[in-house]
Amino acid sequence: MSHDHSSPRQQIINLLQQLKISPSEFCFRWNLDAADLAQICGVSRSTTSHWLGGITSRREAGESYQRLLAIADVILENAAEVEPLLQRWLNQRHN
Repeated sequence: MSHDHSSPRQQIINLLQQLKISPSEFCFRWNLDAADLAQICGVSRSTTSHWLGGITSRREAGESYQRLLAIADVILENAAEVEPLLQRWLNQRHN
């Protein structure tokens, strides 16, 4: 099934592929710690500690996690508008 590359759906897909934010920037923006970050990303606290660690223990988060954090950033930035949409989405999935 082919889609027009200028369709709104394709434009959103293209934008999603460009979204990225580092774990340290995300945590700074939202005043979060490694435990909060682990919960959001569904990874261990040890993993997020390495993402946020010092020079010797620092590891870069994978692109998919940076994309997830960027999406979370957009959601948090627009929480008042997005929260009802998320609730509706959840309700549709459970009915």
